[in-house]
Amino acid sequence: MRRFSALLISIWLGLHIGFGCIAAPTIFARLETLPNGKVLAGTIAGTLFHTVNLFGIVAWLIIFFITKSDNQRMTYRKSRVPVWTGLLLLLLGMNEFLITPVIAALRDQRSNWLHDIIGGRFGLWHGTSYILYFIAAAIGLGLCIRLLRLDNPYR
Repeated sequence: MRRFSALLISIWLGLHIGFGCIAAPTIFARLETLPNGKVLAGTIAGTLFHTVNLFGIVAWLIIFFITKSDNQRMTYRKSRVPVWTGLLLLLLGMNEFLITPVIAALRDQRSNWLHDIIGGRFGLWHGTSYILYFIAAAIGLGLCIRLLRLDNPYR
């Protein structure tokens, strides 16, 4: 099951980094010269990030339950993989269900409950989302490396 988990993580990590570091900057660079190009690029990038976040939440939920089950069978040593997986799920959920709606509301000049409480400009929320996105990528990379140590589980 660790190999399946590592495969899911690898797919998610490729999508996560590919969209965040390659696709989104390329889309913005190509479309910003067009009229309303930034809006179109933001819409396309938002759709890509939404897809990656939902795939990540599903994949990491599967991995969480797999590693939790494996951890219960390991009587000699408890692993921290389920804890890191839970943290990653929290980060992805916060980004998808809290921060992204604020960004969309600010872009469309609408009101959002979280923005009404905390405040801030579009750049602040976008930067927060960006930071959470790359912290999630770093944790995912670490978990992928840990799960690929197939001869010595969860060390």
